[in-house]
Amino acid sequence: MKKAFTMLELVFVIVVIGILAAVIIPRTERSNVSEAAIELESQIRYAQHLAIINDKFDPNNATWFINLWQIRFNGNEYSIVSDNNTRFARNPQDGSNISGVDLNEKYQVTIQPSGDCTGVSIISFDHLGRPIIGDISANAQPYVAGQLLQDNQNCSIDIKDDGNMESNATLRIHAETGYVERL
Repeated sequence: MKKAFTMLELVFVIVVIGILAAVIIPRTERSNVSEAAIELESQIRYAQHLAIINDKFDPNNATWFINLWQIRFNGNEYSIVSDNNTRFARNPQDGSNISGVDLNEKYQVTIQPSGDCTGVSIISFDHLGRPIIGDISANAQPYVAGQLLQDNQNCSIDIKDDGNMESNATLRIHAETGYVERL
């Protein structure tokens, strides 16, 4: 007795492959802005996560707050640091430092803080995950008026593809929760 596929089995396999191809092929188009937004959103959440699990409060150190986890922007580059800029976060995938990651080199996009974060290059997170905007290293106390993001403030980061002006994204960091929303 010969073992072979029936015509019905072959047709079924071809239909399944066709359906998979129809679902997968449209998703292969690459959007630099979308990929950069996903990476930056993930890294902001990672910095917040590190701040929550690694509470830096020390009652014996009056300037404990300068050790908070923060994401620092320098043009189109970002780094995740703590301990007064001496300790970098580690990439969980390969163990490398998250330092000087250039989104323009990687995705050909530019990033620009906007809204109440215009001109801000540092976003820190306290032990509750609340965002603190601006440089806190020169402060005499942890929560200076205007730095802890409030409900009426709008801290956003714009991501723009210089080659395609119609392709832009905005990340908004919400006050109190630090939730990052992609607009």
